[in-house]
Amino acid sequence: MISLGWSGNPNAQIAALIARYAELPRHIAKKHLQAVMKRTMKDGIPVLKSMTPKGSTRNTRAGFKRDAGGRFVAGSRKKMRVRGGALRRAVTTKAKYIGKNASGIVYGTIGYKAGFESRKALWLEFGTKNIKPRQIMEKFRRQYGTPAAGKLAKEMRAALEKAVREMASGKNPTRVYSKGGGWRAG
Repeated sequence: MISLGWSGNPNAQIAALIARYAELPRHIAKKHLQAVMKRTMKDGIPVLKSMTPKGSTRNTRAGFKRDAGGRFVAGSRKKMRVRGGALRRAVTTKAKYIGKNASGIVYGTIGYKAGFESRKALWLEFGTKNIKPRQIMEKFRRQYGTPAAGKLAKEMRAALEKAVREMASGKNPTRVYSKGGGWRAG
């Protein structure tokens, strides 16, 4: 997980960029920081997929089917091949802004989609009685952590220029709400 707050960032380069984003209207800054986080985390998907074990393709049988009269349907209990690699296909990223405008943070995560694949990933990560822990995420952090910081700063610089151009164009104006209930461009 990577998170960016409006203050207290340990990296000096990123802290300076966040200070520049703080000068922009918050709705524009938040939008561009979320996009930066999505683009940064997207490069980690192939890395995590390569570290995730691929299950092998296996043969199985379909379940019994019966008709309305309770008789077996022809073709039920058919042999099937179940494709392996569902855990690798479940790798995904998410970027979100949480909190208030003044004190919120943008965070990005990379992991596995919710459901059975997520449970399978937890079993592999921490182990069970019969499965040794593989610590996939620790290996991923060691391999992807440093490149992600450099990519994040590069993406933030590019997005800052886009945000300034967007603000100058008047495309997404700051809205000022009046007591009458309406709004006007500010």
